[in-house]
Amino acid sequence: MDNEKINGCGCGDDCGCGENEHNHEHGDACGCGCGEHETLIVDLEDENGNTIACEVVDGFIYNDTEYALVQNPDNQEVYIFKVVGEGDEGELVVPDDEEYEAATKYYESLLETQE
Repeated sequence: MDNEKINGCGCGDDCGCGENEHNHEHGDACGCGCGEHETLIVDLEDENGNTIACEVVDGFIYNDTEYALVQNPDNQEVYIFKVVGEGDEGELVVPDDEEYEAATKYYESLLETQE
């Protein structure tokens, strides 16, 4: 998982609710602070085969591809995954190194413009 780690709080508006401010009041899966969304929890498997329930703390679209930021509750690290499929059928996939670097750079630029 280490190569997917990124730094940042994970806030942003990608839910479509119209709240575009960088809000640090977490609790919504979309991170927008609108209070209309449930927290999304996904089960991830670590390198030892243990299942860890992690919260989806943000999401964004880059180059017509959806990405999710998932936070590990044990160490607070945030990982970036590509979302393949839609709705309940969506699957989190580790992007290749080049795609990861480009998506991370894009997300970090979003955070900078929201500060």
